[in-house]
Amino acid sequence: MTAPADLPTALDPGRARHDDEPDTVLDPGRTPIGTGWARVLPARLAERFEVVRDLTGSGRQGDVYLVRVRDSDEQVVLKAHRPGWRLDDRVVDLLVHGRPSRHVVAVHEVGEEEGRWYEVMEHLAGGTLAEWRRRQPSGVDGAVLVEVVRQLAEGLDALHRAGVVHRDVKPANLLIRALGPLEVVIADLGISRHLPDGEAFTATNEVGTVPYVPPEFISGGRVLPAFDWWSLGVTVLELATGQRLFEGIDDVPLLRSRIGTRPIRVDVPDERVRLLCSGLLAMAPEDRWGAEQVGEWLRGGSPPVAALPAVGEEEVAEPYVFLGAEYRARDLLAATMTENWGAARAWLFAEDHRPLRRLHRWLEQFPGLPPRRRAGRRETDDVKLLHELRAVDPAHPPWYRGWNITPARLPELADEGVRGVGAAGEVVTDLWRADLLPLLATGRPGSGAGGGDGLAGVRERWRREEGRLRALAASLPDPGAREEAQRILRQDRDYALSLALLAATATGAHRLELRRTLDERDRALRLPWFSDLVARTEYQWLAFALVPHATREAARVEAEERARRAHEAWLRRTERQREWSRRQNRPQALGYAVTGVAVVAVALFALVGLSDAAGVATDAQVFDAWFAVVAALAVVLTAESLLAWSAGGRFHPAYSLLGAGAIVLGRVARNLLARRVAVPVVLACLVALGVAAVVSPVVVPCAVAAVTAAWAVGRHLAWRAQDRREREIAAAPG
Repeated sequence: MTAPADLPTALDPGRARHDDEPDTVLDPGRTPIGTGWARVLPARLAERFEVVRDLTGSGRQGDVYLVRVRDSDEQVVLKAHRPGWRLDDRVVDLLVHGRPSRHVVAVHEVGEEEGRWYEVMEHLAGGTLAEWRRRQPSGVDGAVLVEVVRQLAEGLDALHRAGVVHRDVKPANLLIRALGPLEVVIADLGISRHLPDGEAFTATNEVGTVPYVPPEFISGGRVLPAFDWWSLGVTVLELATGQRLFEGIDDVPLLRSRIGTRPIRVDVPDERVRLLCSGLLAMAPEDRWGAEQVGEWLRGGSPPVAALPAVGEEEVAEPYVFLGAEYRARDLLAATMTENWGAARAWLFAEDHRPLRRLHRWLEQFPGLPPRRRAGRRETDDVKLLHELRAVDPAHPPWYRGWNITPARLPELADEGVRGVGAAGEVVTDLWRADLLPLLATGRPGSGAGGGDGLAGVRERWRREEGRLRALAASLPDPGAREEAQRILRQDRDYALSLALLAATATGAHRLELRRTLDERDRALRLPWFSDLVARTEYQWLAFALVPHATREAARVEAEERARRAHEAWLRRTERQREWSRRQNRPQALGYAVTGVAVVAVALFALVGLSDAAGVATDAQVFDAWFAVVAALAVVLTAESLLAWSAGGRFHPAYSLLGAGAIVLGRVARNLLARRVAVPVVLACLVALGVAAVVSPVVVPCAVAAVTAAWAVGRHLAWRAQDRREREIAAAPG
């Protein structure tokens, strides 16, 4: 039976998270296993449960399955955490033995098997609030949103009364138990903590999911129940608007800076929802609404909302409008444009120049601003945007195309540029070509973002390193390596500049990794010139750049060696057959020799005939020329016949007049064609030959005889040398 077309497909909890849902970041020491982890149930769990469907998706904490209990046929959800992951013991006790609320997921069992903690929880087929929100892009109905807030507030209040802070409230972790009437459940307490004193500080601020973590956690790692109420505020705002907060901004440091320094703009049409979000999104935790204020709001009250904090920047009366919002402070406009880099670039540098002119007029309201540095006309729009942003706020943290450009972050940027990750190489090239480091050096540190101190020194080291790499490339002793290194530095500028930047800023860890990589490749490749580079410290970055070339070169050498060994083995196997073939094919070789002499005869007859017809030479000279032709042909025939008889079946094409001549002419022709002088050279040779034949017809046949005889001797010596080598190989032990 098929479901009616107007009913939505039921979804399962824990299924694959969509790309627009940000990752949950874990506590130190709770690092998820990479893709190499074999996702299978421990044996004892496999005996009790049969996997119906894999719901893991891109989960970082563990593997999630819809399973059937073998004894009862009941369907439940089983989550097997990664090895080394351990739930907070008090959270486990609360979930299993003291379920705090109907709006917190029911956990039937928690245990450990084969070093992996697991949870067995109820199966909720309604999907997540993230999926529900995406089906309502214009926002959730106000009455429905009130009911969602009522249930989530009840669940959070119950957790907090039990001393537990969830720390990861977000639409992807809020499940739907039923749609009619709507019932929502708080799930995924994997990083929840029991706080007996009501507050704690983590050793790092890298926990949770941006932007669902509050400002006090970003700035100081502070964890208290107000953490979850902030997360609820962001969730409500996203449900009300139908969009993620900071849609399209994926740079975590930039988001952390934005949340830690600026209040969230609550722009929803419903006045009551706007009041709720404003209360929940107060930047100071002591001003933020909690269970009491949310309860009052649910009863129709209007608890007070803290005034927005001062932003530390003078404001002007005339606003600048960007993305539909009004900005009166320079630093806030710079932060927003930085967060929305692509949109700002398109806004200011499209065919319509009015937004850029309005920005310049708006800045005139601020007295005392330093003169604006103008980007060159040929600069990219990204570079132009950076110049405009530095004019708006010269002290704004040094961001460029999503990268916090600081001495500490530049090694990471350079490393990604070398590895070809994303647009890192383009960013490095922009920094170099437009000389942006001095411009970014004025940036101050911000929350989650470093300042530009030290960039001037990095610039000087970078330029010295780039010049040093060029000089080293020109000094490489191996011709092939030298040509390839110079090609890389000249043509692949993104890679070359990233390599120079990495060499100038590399940390000790980068240098250790470089040494390890080069040592591994050196042992595998066994190329003398590459080993020499690896052994010399000053050449190691260049050696790293030449690893692909060295790999190809080693493969070529190995292929040639295999071919040589195979050829030698063939020579040993076929020695008698080849000797028999050489002797048996002497008549055929003599035929090729006669054919070659015939071609020479035709050419000589034509030249002497040309001389006779021209009438420049005397009759005696023409007669002598015909006699010289006969003598020359006799010499050529004798030389070619002796060589053909000696070489036998090996005579053609390698050593015959026709075959060897074609090979030589082919090489000359390719060289002339490459130099684009083939036609003039050929014409000059023909004219010179014709003039010589007309003026002195005896010279041409004599010259042909001398040259052909000398060449035949050379070919004969070459044949003997090859034959000697092959006999030595055949006689050597295999």
